[in-house]
Amino acid sequence: MTQARRSSLGRLAGSVALIFLGVAAGAAQEPRGLEAGVQGMVALADPVFAGGGAAAALRTGGRSRVALAMVPGNRDGRFAFRGELTAHFLLDPGRRHGVSPYAVGGIAGVIGRSDNAFVVAGLGLEAAPGGRSGWWIEGGAGGGARLAVGWRWRWLRWRSPRPP
Repeated sequence: MTQARRSSLGRLAGSVALIFLGVAAGAAQEPRGLEAGVQGMVALADPVFAGGGAAAALRTGGRSRVALAMVPGNRDGRFAFRGELTAHFLLDPGRRHGVSPYAVGGIAGVIGRSDNAFVVAGLGLEAAPGGRSGWWIEGGAGGGARLAVGWRWRWLRWRSPRPP
């Protein structure tokens, strides 16, 4: 990866982080905490990437979550590794039952036969984002059409009384 490409990716990551941290600053009654999960992912491009791995996330309060995913997999018949740093904007972060949508944006990189970097953007649905655990599914773009599914476990704290 060239120095110019690394510099551009660094600026993009900083911009995404500042946007989502700014959104989080004002909401005191929303949950904060940590999340961990497992996921499967496919990016339909030429070549296709498919894999499964783990993710960890920080719920900063408000409607934001910052996630890091590490996904070993297969690309063009060979081992590859995909990493993603994404920020999520949750529409109903305290919801304990039912399904809630969210937006996702960030950066991804694939290391393998050839190294590539991508911008990630999409939408997701999540079961009970204010609960202890739940499934999720995301669709969008990032190195091709991107589809990811998984399960998250959450360890959340509430600054004000937890909603019913």
